[in-house]
Amino acid sequence: MSCMTVHDPQLVRLTHAIAQRVGPQLFNFWFDNSTKLDLKPDVLEIAVPNDFISEWIGRKFAQPIQDAAREVLGCSLNLHFSVVPQLFEVAGNGERKALPVDQNGDISRAVPIQPPLPRQGSSRFEKGPSSFAAGSFAGPRPKLRHDLTTFVVGPSNQFAYNCAIYVAQFPGAQYNPLFIHGGCGLGKTHLLQGLCKEFQKFHPTKRWSYMTGEDFTNDFLTALRTGKVEAFRRRMRDLDLLVIDDVHFLAGKKATQEEFLHTFNAIEASGRQVVMASDAHPKMIEEFGESLINRFVSGMVVRIDPPNFIMRCEILRALSVRTGFVLPDEVSGWIARRVTQNVRELEGAITRMSAHVLHSGREPDVELAQEALGDLDRHSAAPVKPEAILHAVCDYFGVENKDLMSGRRQRTISLARSVAMFLVRKTARLSFPEIGHRLGKRNHSTVISACRRIERAISRNDELAWNSAVGERREEAGELLQRLEEHSRAVN
Repeated sequence: MSCMTVHDPQLVRLTHAIAQRVGPQLFNFWFDNSTKLDLKPDVLEIAVPNDFISEWIGRKFAQPIQDAAREVLGCSLNLHFSVVPQLFEVAGNGERKALPVDQNGDISRAVPIQPPLPRQGSSRFEKGPSSFAAGSFAGPRPKLRHDLTTFVVGPSNQFAYNCAIYVAQFPGAQYNPLFIHGGCGLGKTHLLQGLCKEFQKFHPTKRWSYMTGEDFTNDFLTALRTGKVEAFRRRMRDLDLLVIDDVHFLAGKKATQEEFLHTFNAIEASGRQVVMASDAHPKMIEEFGESLINRFVSGMVVRIDPPNFIMRCEILRALSVRTGFVLPDEVSGWIARRVTQNVRELEGAITRMSAHVLHSGREPDVELAQEALGDLDRHSAAPVKPEAILHAVCDYFGVENKDLMSGRRQRTISLARSVAMFLVRKTARLSFPEIGHRLGKRNHSTVISACRRIERAISRNDELAWNSAVGERREEAGELLQRLEEHSRAVN
């Protein structure tokens, strides 16, 4: 797989010179499978899938690149990195493949270098019935990368998974519409794409489409500009299954929301299925029309929560198997105790671990994990500002700062206040009287009681319950406190 965007003789010579200096194994891992190179006057453009790879190449390989440039071009080059994740995909064997692009960044008209990309299985963009109902939409669409066989199911997503399976088999029968919401990186896209593949398996002759809210908006605006609105409407409203990821992208776009509402009504009224996903509950999305919100909540609204410790370990094991980089259980446990927010952070930890194993030649163990991911421990040891803790607690429990300072003893407010006191004591390292003064000028004995109450809940692994704007929520005490601490450090 070539890392070059176009067949430029100078770029060919430059890449060969770089490969000679860094060695074939490192070149294949860090360049052929992780970059797209484009040579411009005095500049080498390097497109990468994420910040980690750009930082690593800039730190480890800048000198070999410059040496190669002076040999081939007779001058040094400015290195310009751009993070473009949509140009890359992870193949089934865990190897990262990059798509060919032309000098204008156009994927569909790109000229691949030998050896050419296979038509099936490696291009992230592909038309046809494997991703969309045959010829339903013009222009490239993302091939579905995920399926339900690789979706790790646990307490935080079990209900959402069950709903997805039911909808795939019996579309339009009961959970219509199906609205899945949860924080970033919790597997909503994975679940929606898996649902589409299951639907195709059970209903091979039916028409369906998976698209993002941005795709829907862009298609609608293109139809308006080109005078093809009626054709757009026919294609959309004839679908048996419409799946919209990141539907919150429509917020604030009144014309697009109105068009989507009519599309939604047309599909749902004929007994066909609509599935959506968003980072927030429909009622919590700002600048959404009341009509749309009412339609969304008329069906099944289900939340995906962050994974607990056992589930995070299972996700790490699944990621290890998928990438061909197996982690011992003690290393998975070490990472899972420090990464609590989302699956993408776990994927990043696997990437960093594999890079350190490759370069050090050592076996993966806890000591190596501490070296590769030491920033996790250093980050968790630093003090946290009390304001950051209060902000994180209020955001998570859906209360206001003045509620924590008040004397109200409503269940959610009382729990949030106790959690805030415990976290301020643990991470901000303030005395009991100082904490009491900051949280409504309370007596230090009140703070001591609250901290002991939370400590007992953690030691017994009690399940804490509270009321939110979208219903009752429950979470294990240890998981809740760990997640809020990490969130507090993120906003510190």
